[in-house]
Amino acid sequence: MTAISVNDSFIIEVNDTESSSITILFTSVPPMACFWIMLIFLIPSIICSFFLLYNLFFDRKLRNALNNHVIIALLIVGLAFLLLDIPNYLIFTRLGYVWPQSTGICYLWCFVNLACFNLFGFLMVWATIERHILVFHNHWINTQIKCFLIHYLPLTIIILYCLSFYTIVIFFPSCENEFDYTQNWCAYPCYSYDNNILMFGIGFTWCIRHLSQDKIMSSFHHQRAHHHRNIHQYHGIDSSR
Repeated sequence: MTAISVNDSFIIEVNDTESSSITILFTSVPPMACFWIMLIFLIPSIICSFFLLYNLFFDRKLRNALNNHVIIALLIVGLAFLLLDIPNYLIFTRLGYVWPQSTGICYLWCFVNLACFNLFGFLMVWATIERHILVFHNHWINTQIKCFLIHYLPLTIIILYCLSFYTIVIFFPSCENEFDYTQNWCAYPCYSYDNNILMFGIGFTWCIRHLSQDKIMSSFHHQRAHHHRNIHQYHGIDSSR
């Protein structure tokens, strides 16, 4: 069993079953400095998120634009992270332990931290893919059926997948969660020690990111070919003079 402790120098010491000790420098910034820096930036971040969502929701033109839908989803996920994850982290940084000390707080904190963090990453990847589609293949969404299959369905699947996956593995795991109030994020849920579940999540993430990289490279080559074609055309015009 791995024991993790935080000493006065903000150093994490990891002791394994063989009684060996590995000292890992967590950060060179003192905890109180981290607390005030994060708090200072947290307040304007929340205000900006509400301001952007207000404009995107109440401006009909912005709300109906397809390229803004994933932005709205990103802002909502980010706002949930700002309102539920960061405050708990600030409390832990200030006090040195989780407060209030209840399993409900640990479940909520773990779910928001893991689900929102990974969902934000997936949405960023999908935003990259969708931008490629909207710019270079807008004929793919020129009908309602195509728009549903290419635009709305993938976005819905990504959101439902992340929320469902982390709901199951955190709230209904095959193991027993043992939370530690003296550790950040209550020492994480027990599923994080299950290799099968971790490999499933890593595999899905790899597929999404690999697809995103292919789209980025395709977009790059398409733009490069377009620029080269324009250069040759301008060169031909200049030579004819």
